[in-house]
Amino acid sequence: MTGDRPALLGRGPGGAVRAAALLLPGGSIDSRRPPLRIADLGLLLPRLALRDRGAPLGLAVHLLRYRYRGWNGGDGDTAADTSWALGLLAERYPQAPVVLVGNSLGGRAAVAAADHPAVTGVAGIAPWLPAAQRVEPLAGRPLLIVHGAADRSEAPAADSLDFARRARAAGVVTARFLVPGAGHYLLRRGRDWSALVAAFTLAAAGLAPMPALIRRAADPGADLSMPLPSAGTLGS
Repeated sequence: MTGDRPALLGRGPGGAVRAAALLLPGGSIDSRRPPLRIADLGLLLPRLALRDRGAPLGLAVHLLRYRYRGWNGGDGDTAADTSWALGLLAERYPQAPVVLVGNSLGGRAAVAAADHPAVTGVAGIAPWLPAAQRVEPLAGRPLLIVHGAADRSEAPAADSLDFARRARAAGVVTARFLVPGAGHYLLRRGRDWSALVAAFTLAAAGLAPMPALIRRAADPGADLSMPLPSAGTLGS
């Protein structure tokens, strides 16, 4: 399968599908080797949170398995696979909004493919957002970024801050939260950041109200390095 075509994993909630979340794992900058299954673990907590909270609301949760491990230059093999998956979801769930949730490499793929007509929001978890990544695909879609404050990997927190500033300057509704002391893998406070991502995803999909805390963080004058709140404050 890998190396030949991508695969869309997961299924609908068992009843009518009102919206979908497409989860995009991490990977490498350059590699045409098969993707590592361990990369899926970066999305395990939000995947479970979205299944638990989203299934009763009609949310289908799917994970994309890329052809290759890497972005591989230019417009990116990962972004091409994401566009393929969005086309498949549009056939499977006509008229259903789709929210993209990308971890690391998948965060860049989510931004790059966000201009698909079905996409209504993007969440980036420690996203890889280099200076070359354009903000234009996000036009009209809200953006949430969660990043470890101590992330100095090839997807550093400093780059996502620069991207968030560019996105907000371009008119994109943008909220960004930092996890104090956390590195790229966000091993700290998993319950809190996964709850934040799930709440944003359900709201961007039109299945729930956007939490007031996220709305305040997305205000044009709000701090783009806001400390991550606890899960219990999302309704406040």
